[in-house]
Amino acid sequence: MLVKTLLFGDIEINDEFKIVFTAPILGFEDEREFILIKEKDDSPFCWLQSLKTPELAFLLADPFVFFSEYLVELDDSYRDRDIVIYVIVTLNEDFKLSTANLVAPIIIDVESKEASQIILENSPYTTKHYIFESIAQSVTAG
Repeated sequence: MLVKTLLFGDIEINDEFKIVFTAPILGFEDEREFILIKEKDDSPFCWLQSLKTPELAFLLADPFVFFSEYLVELDDSYRDRDIVIYVIVTLNEDFKLSTANLVAPIIIDVESKEASQIILENSPYTTKHYIFESIAQSVTAG
């Protein structure tokens, strides 16, 4: 299948890489089908590219790389499933001040390719945690 993207141009992908959201990402109710695009295999970042809207791509990050104490409590429906967890990154003009939404992670079932965004209720997290916390603190303090 040919995927049109704003960031990467036209990309040919196999249907097996399509990710389907069983519930939409908050604020994007009409967007259900995406692919993950990773520019480098060892990068903690990837793009969640809409298959419907070329201009729509979310920057995702592996939260455990940046927040070692990050805890996501999942219900039993995820037990014994091979999943990956990402968080949506909000880019700042100064990349060092970019933030991650830790309260609403994206969960992807590796086998079924089904995904959902969950809201962590009663959590200590917010929608804006500096990815590079120590750098951000010194930049905003200075």
